[in-house]
Amino acid sequence: MANEIGALLNELGNVLALDTAYPLDGTFLYVEADWGWVDMGLFKDLGDHLVCRRPMDGLSDVLLELWEAEAPEKRWSTMQYRIEGGKFEASFTYEPLDPEVSTLERREIILQQRYGNK
Repeated sequence: MANEIGALLNELGNVLALDTAYPLDGTFLYVEADWGWVDMGLFKDLGDHLVCRRPMDGLSDVLLELWEAEAPEKRWSTMQYRIEGGKFEASFTYEPLDPEVSTLERREIILQQRYGNK
């Protein structure tokens, strides 16, 4: 299973590389997922500001496949995926999402923590 997860994380980077309008370095992807759905925010760090990008074709498919590849009792609720220096770093949370907080609110909190007031 770990090999499959690693391959899917690499595939995710390949899909993100399809956005050639901006450099791949500085790409940040925030994802929330559960049974049959995925919500994401895709951003490019351009130094003094962030650009929000539209997800490219195939991105949600890879994300759902990545989520489903985990054992049901080990599926993540959020993922942060960052590309810097030609390498990716992925981190996951496994706690249930607070239904009182919207995806947009959680995304804003993550962006504020990561980038401050960019």
